[in-house]
Amino acid sequence: MVMGENKKRVLILGAGAAGINAALELKKASARVPGLEVTLVDQRDHHSPLPFIWQVVSGSVDPGYISFPLHALVKQKSAAGPVKFRQNQVQSIDVGRKVVNTDDGEVKWDYLVVALGSTTNFFGMADAEENSLVLKSVRDAVSIHNRILDNYEAALREGDEQRRRELLTFVVVGGGPSGIELVAAIQDFVRKALTRKYPALTPQVRVLLVEAQDALLSGMKARMSELAIKRLRSRGIEVLLKTRITKVWSGGIQTADGQTIPTRTVVWVAGVKPVAVVESLPFNKAKGGRIVVNQHMEIPEAPGVYVLGDCAYLLQEGGSVPYPPTQQVAQRQGPACARNIIRAVQGKDQRPFRYKFKGQVIYMGRNLVLAQLWGRVFDGLAAAMVRRLYYLWVFVSYLGLLTELRRKLGAVREWIPAYFYHRNMAHLE
Repeated sequence: MVMGENKKRVLILGAGAAGINAALELKKASARVPGLEVTLVDQRDHHSPLPFIWQVVSGSVDPGYISFPLHALVKQKSAAGPVKFRQNQVQSIDVGRKVVNTDDGEVKWDYLVVALGSTTNFFGMADAEENSLVLKSVRDAVSIHNRILDNYEAALREGDEQRRRELLTFVVVGGGPSGIELVAAIQDFVRKALTRKYPALTPQVRVLLVEAQDALLSGMKARMSELAIKRLRSRGIEVLLKTRITKVWSGGIQTADGQTIPTRTVVWVAGVKPVAVVESLPFNKAKGGRIVVNQHMEIPEAPGVYVLGDCAYLLQEGGSVPYPPTQQVAQRQGPACARNIIRAVQGKDQRPFRYKFKGQVIYMGRNLVLAQLWGRVFDGLAAAMVRRLYYLWVFVSYLGLLTELRRKLGAVREWIPAYFYHRNMAHLE
């Protein structure tokens, strides 16, 4: 395609929290910025807010209600300029030629936004990668939900006690916020919802959280770990600390101290690392592989290339601690990056990204929430109710109050009865 000299092509790689918010901000701006052409590339055709996907595991919400079609999100309206979506797999980035190679050919750019997220880190354990489930997408959540149901049905027919024990033991590896919310959701599902359908199997069910360090929620206050351990154990979840897994196979796991735990279901959420495309880029990287960017979210040695979300290592104001790779941060980096691109196109000075990280709110059960907000740690029923109302508002207002409103209201309708453990106990597609 022949491009006029005044055309500026912005290419966004990844439609996670950072990428989709950058695209939508540019979509609004393109009406008043002549010649701006925006292309969003992702291997999936939908966007799902990650903080909500674990609720698919417990049958609290249909996956379709939290899957927003990308074509619909970026389609042109009267008040917006041209924004295109391409469903492609990114294979490599050629910074010198300003070209991204995909499974459907090359895409050129003048400004590039790398927001490809992260992938699960198995720390070099090929057997863990082969025999574990992960939780990075709605499809992953559906797989875990279906695996639990399949195991229950198989356990009903299984006459061998050892194999039945394997089927009814569910292990989550990783004691961060994702691991805690996931193990709590699994416990909700198996100990509350499925008890009604499989009462005879309930006494044989085990749910475990395994963490290699001596505390949960690394990087947070010690009180957060103490409360998390206490609350999880009070719900019947086995919490194993200082427990490093050395082997994973289809029928169990083995720990460094020689303990063997029979299980057919291991969900690995023990860490993340950059995707291969990001790993291959020849830029300065911090420990863990995230690309070091300046205060404008731009790579210093490659002007016009921005990195956001889990891919980016950006120091907070003060210059000693990086922003954590969370949805909360990525969601705000997207629009800020878009505004900087617009300013660059217009020849204006870019503005530094500044955000005061508010903390973390962690689901641990129907009326159990653990929170660290503005440096204060608290839990209890009141916190749980506040969290529920807050998350409902965040979800309904996500990406704009009217965006995919019908889907959002459908999710809300399912969440209300789910509070009383009226969960979906059917296979999900």
